[in-house]
Amino acid sequence: MRFHDRFMQFMSGRRGFDATFHVLVLSAAVLAALNILFRLRVLQLLVYLLIVFALYRFFSKNLDRRERENNFVLEKCRFLAQKRELYERRRNDRCHVYKKCPSCKAILRLPRRKGVHTTVCPKCGKEFKVKVRK
Repeated sequence: MRFHDRFMQFMSGRRGFDATFHVLVLSAAVLAALNILFRLRVLQLLVYLLIVFALYRFFSKNLDRRERENNFVLEKCRFLAQKRELYERRRNDRCHVYKKCPSCKAILRLPRRKGVHTTVCPKCGKEFKVKVRK
């Protein structure tokens, strides 16, 4: 029996690679790179703990718990990706400016016209002044 076959038999019923494993290993790599600069034992300990936890998850047979952990991480990654996409969309929008209502904190998309303008928030109805530079 080849090594590959034995390893595949050993890994059957185990979690293996998933998004959480990749996040843990990437976090450990980033902290290890930071530790090269700062030489802190706390960072080194944290790197070791992340790697040990990633390997524990990799070989774990508790699939339900690992699935819940992975879904949690995927949900957070999806949230961050949506935030990044929204930021990119706003940054590339040359025709509009985004301002926050001072009373209800709603984000308003206003036409980009230079000067000071009076705006009414559609959510709360409060009138406020908006200064647009470019």
